Amino acid sequence: MDGEMAHCGLIPAFGIARPVSSQLEIGECLALATEWVKECSEKNHSCGQPTESNLPTRVVDVGQIDTDIVYLHETQDSDRGRYMTLSHCWGKERIITTTTGTLQERKAGVKLSQLSKTFRQAVQITRGLGIRYLWIDSLCIIQDDILDWEVESAKMAQVYMSSQLNLAATHSSSGKEGCFGERRSLDTLNQTELNVGEDVAIEPSDETEGNYKIFYRHALHVAHDHFTRAMDYAHTIEDLSPLLSRAWVFQERLLSPRTLHFHAEELIWECASGISCECSRLQNHKWGDPDGLLEQRKVDQLKMMYSSVTAPETIGPQVLDTWLEFVTEYCKLKLTKQIDRLPALSGLASRVARRLPSSEYLAGLWSQDLPRALCWQIQRPYENQHLGFRDAHPGAPSWSWASIWNHNQEAPYATYGLVQTRGFVADSRCRIQSFHNSPSTANLFGICRTALLRVQAPLIEATLLVTEEDVNEEGNLRNLRITNISNGDAVSCLLLAHFKLSDRDWMGQYPSQHLTRKQKLESEESSSQLLGAYALVIQKVDDGSTYRRLGLLVHRKGGGWWEDAPVALVTLI
Repeated sequence: MDGEMAHCGLIPAFGIARPVSSQLEIGECLALATEWVKECSEKNHSCGQPTESNLPTRVVDVGQIDTDIVYLHETQDSDRGRYMTLSHCWGKERIITTTTGTLQERKAGVKLSQLSKTFRQAVQITRGLGIRYLWIDSLCIIQDDILDWEVESAKMAQVYMSSQLNLAATHSSSGKEGCFGERRSLDTLNQTELNVGEDVAIEPSDETEGNYKIFYRHALHVAHDHFTRAMDYAHTIEDLSPLLSRAWVFQERLLSPRTLHFHAEELIWECASGISCECSRLQNHKWGDPDGLLEQRKVDQLKMMYSSVTAPETIGPQVLDTWLEFVTEYCKLKLTKQIDRLPALSGLASRVARRLPSSEYLAGLWSQDLPRALCWQIQRPYENQHLGFRDAHPGAPSWSWASIWNHNQEAPYATYGLVQTRGFVADSRCRIQSFHNSPSTANLFGICRTALLRVQAPLIEATLLVTEEDVNEEGNLRNLRITNISNGDAVSCLLLAHFKLSDRDWMGQYPSQHLTRKQKLESEESSSQLLGAYALVIQKVDDGSTYRRLGLLVHRKGGGWWEDAPVALVTLI
């Protein structure tokens, strides 16, 4: 709507919004970004002031606006300054990187023409905002130097937390698409003329009758939904915001104090306090504001949870609950290299570790949260799959959710959803006797070389039974949330805990029972009809007491199976 109508009283069907051009230009971007940065630094105390900080190991020196060359700058420990970061999809096309062989070339200078479109435009924005340095992962980490990659990935939390502003090429699936793209649904800006008189429910501010122009366009609801609902990145529409489906970006978004998203529909500003958008519909929308514009929607609770994790008043159990929320969302996301499952969350883990000083990080689990943290399960069955979901060397033990590799969007993924909704009461006989964790890299929160758990708990033997209904047309097992197991195989079930049953549990909402106890009981009913049971399905890997995890058994008949079971000490790998 034009300036003349800016202060009109409008009929409910209309709203006042900022114009959004069909093609974003650098000038518009810089003007809006400058406005948001100023407003955030002056009004949002929880975001912190964008001040100088220690520079990362390497940064791109973007130089002056009128130069066509940038430099990779290696910093000293005492170097301080202001810098920005870039979140982007690498894509299938080859992009410029720094390797041991090209390090000196990058330091000598890189022409803008050598950079991808996304990198060039990120340099433009950084220059336009008066910032000298820009951190880009592919250029600032030596990609073929394993030690450098490990050391720098361990610093990821500090890199993003200390940045002035994180630029997110949210709509781009590769470097060739850039930050400034043609807007979805904004190919034309429509307008109509309205004669304002006695019969029209619009009152001009100057009380003058006559013709007024009203501009209209498609509502930008998709962008708004992506940033005001829970971080359900897995269901993000691929052609609108592919960046949000990437696992690495999960922690980048949470750790950055301020992020400017280049969405397919409009610019979105996100900071620790809330969100704003280019069309102004979400202007100053605060996280969790009960009186906010979108009070009927499920706002992004994970962003609020991250803020609470860093708050000194948050106690350990709350931090652990939040971590389970993080993992449940994170496991839905995509990785090009599945071995990065733990490294891509290591920055966030290092921040959470500060709030759990008495807890040890064990391949994505916290020792303080055992045995509950062992009770993750698979969100969907292994349809048409039997053996392939775990690679030979997943970089995590079988009892960690990080051992589940989802190679495609249809693959299973780990979740703590059941524990979060049903609760968890540890069995009195279950004890974590000891644990051992040996990272294989310089990143303490990264890939594991060895990780062992010694658990003492009631243990029974069971057998997998398969019916015709469990086999699909290809002859593969379906509806199973455990794998690497065949019909008739012997397994063991290690009782961990109980949960309260609801009416829905008795109505058979869980998958049909596939395991049967080897030693039959006179009665399999639990002494308490109010409790269900969580048990790990495990299988021996040697002649001793070493086992690997196959899955989680959710038993609706409580602990009846284990009432007379011997308590065993097992080692899980």
